[in-house]
Amino acid sequence: MTPNRGADREPSSADILREWIKFPPEHLKIALVALEPVLKRSHAVRMKKLDIEQRARQAEREAQERQAERSYRLSMGGLVAGFVLCVGMLCGSVIEALNKQEVLAGILAGPTMIGVVTLFVLRQRHKGRGQQQPGRASIPGQQPPSAPPAPVSTPGPMESA
Repeated sequence: MTPNRGADREPSSADILREWIKFPPEHLKIALVALEPVLKRSHAVRMKKLDIEQRARQAEREAQERQAERSYRLSMGGLVAGFVLCVGMLCGSVIEALNKQEVLAGILAGPTMIGVVTLFVLRQRHKGRGQQQPGRASIPGQQPPSAPPAPVSTPGPMESA
């Protein structure tokens, strides 16, 4: 038979027929009868590979859809929770203001509510003083500490002579 044109390619039926064209028709009939099961098997293998690839793509699409749905539910849950907490804090602030507790009302309606909205709705977390990232400067414009300099050896009184 002919040598393979590619490393992973089997000879096609046309390649085989080109070789067998030199022989009498009886030999060609025998070759075609012998070639038919081989072609059926290679077709079945190709169809199986295509089916496996299609199933893999379908499973990947389904996983992406599930991830998108979970992300949507998480963001909607955060919005609802943030809204409920903010309404509750505003109601508490009004009640406390009516009870002559202006400081507590200000705390509930001020920075605490902004922190709750930032945490639940925007999904961001404020980094306070104790939660700084390593290697970051604590004061704007200040450089992070560098490695200490290597000790310099100075000759002693006995070594200078």
